[in-house]
Amino acid sequence: MSVGRNADRIRLTMVRLRLLIAAVLSSVAACAPSEPPARARPGVLTGDARARFAGELVVRGDPAVLAPGVVTISIVRPGEDAPILTRSWDLGDPIWRAGRGEQRLYFSLDARDAWPGVQAELGPDMELLARWDADGNPATDEPEVARVRVPARAGAVDLAVEMTIRAQVVVQPPSEGTDGG
Repeated sequence: MSVGRNADRIRLTMVRLRLLIAAVLSSVAACAPSEPPARARPGVLTGDARARFAGELVVRGDPAVLAPGVVTISIVRPGEDAPILTRSWDLGDPIWRAGRGEQRLYFSLDARDAWPGVQAELGPDMELLARWDADGNPATDEPEVARVRVPARAGAVDLAVEMTIRAQVVVQPPSEGTDGG
């Protein structure tokens, strides 16, 4: 008799557990957003939105000059500068592999790197624009900013980009009221 009671209790517990799991799952489903976030919204990028651009970037130059800089890689339409896909890396980030007077980075850009709010088409023939900026602000355009532009076919995973950064010496005249020595 007690074996029968235990079996009934186990069955009742299993039914309650199934009901609890169903209730939790329906609660989670009700809390999920009904629309995907804007960055992941389909239709923002047209053309081959599955396109991927990948390769290796080599930045050469004096480590003292490179250290405070940021490199931004963007996929743009040929002859244009407006980014469709873009990502930036601080040269102090450990993702870089340092060598003698150079730093190397394997990169990959895809639809997850779409510029926020972009309404653009990824065609079969695009361009990769690599930009080194000492202050890390892509909105500024100082004289020491370096750019490299290379052709990039959609789906290319063997892009090779090389940049050489040279230090620019800024000579400031002595301020007034000094004798210069």
